Amino acid sequence: MSKILNGIMLKKKKKIQHYSAVMGLMFGVGFLPNAANASDQDLTYLEEMGKRLFFEKISLSRNMSCSTCHTADTGGTNGDSDTNLVQVAVTGSDGVMVGNLKPPTNKYAQFLNEVGDPEGLKLFDVACPGFAPAPCGGAFWNGRAEGDLIETVHNIDVFAGLNSKYETMYKKYLGPVADQAHASPFINPLEQAKDDKFKVCTQVRGTTWGRQLYQYAWGEHLYCSYRQVDEIFARFAVALSAWQMSSDNNRFDSKRDIALKHDEDGLFDLDGFTDQENDGHDLFYGQARCFFCHQSGNDQGVGKFERYTNDFYFNIGVPRNH
Repeated sequence: MSKILNGIMLKKKKKIQHYSAVMGLMFGVGFLPNAANASDQDLTYLEEMGKRLFFEKISLSRNMSCSTCHTADTGGTNGDSDTNLVQVAVTGSDGVMVGNLKPPTNKYAQFLNEVGDPEGLKLFDVACPGFAPAPCGGAFWNGRAEGDLIETVHNIDVFAGLNSKYETMYKKYLGPVADQAHASPFINPLEQAKDDKFKVCTQVRGTTWGRQLYQYAWGEHLYCSYRQVDEIFARFAVALSAWQMSSDNNRFDSKRDIALKHDEDGLFDLDGFTDQENDGHDLFYGQARCFFCHQSGNDQGVGKFERYTNDFYFNIGVPRNH
């Protein structure tokens, strides 16, 4: 049922062409800074809204977006070498305050497979299988995106007052990635530093795309009222999650992915690899034992969606960085 509804919502997107106010939206996404080069027609309304939210400068000084710290050409991490080498965390929108974490990647943490089911990062688990009780599966370096924070901890019903079809379609986007978006850089005084959720909502509503996309994605007008702002803000987080989990953000197009796809038997040694690269694979899964931590599945590196992580946290003896 959810696949059918998703297909309907995707097909309905063609109707957007009938609204002149949204024509810029249709042609503008591909020209966003750091945007992936995918056709707009491949995105659902919700994914497109998430992409717009990701690249819009929703910040105190209108100078900073999510993409400021998560750049496409550096794997969704910070792309400023000087900052990475010296300061590590990124200076916030006010030009003075500095974040307290190096930006983690926003790619490949969770994604949708060919049939639209979420894969990748597990929900936060305080009893990792095979190890003493320890947190695993958090989407941040410190693991704070546990996967059920919006509904369980903050008690926000994202789908309150909506037709049940929206919960059917969008429930899969709730989890660690949505928690990470909801955390939220938009209102963190060290990052994008908007005063509150209401001002985030009003800035989105004032864009050329905010009201139209919100209505297309959620079936409601975007009214920024304090009474409903928690639900609206959480829906922004779900939209951000939807785009970040889409194939537009998770391309699986590395040299390894391409070589594996075109290999005659789909096994290592890969035809498209050099001898040294194939030897590296043998070391990785053999004597060097890198795969002990850096493996998503027990497939010797031939899995289509290999992310090279088991999503667990390990204490490797590095002193705490205060």
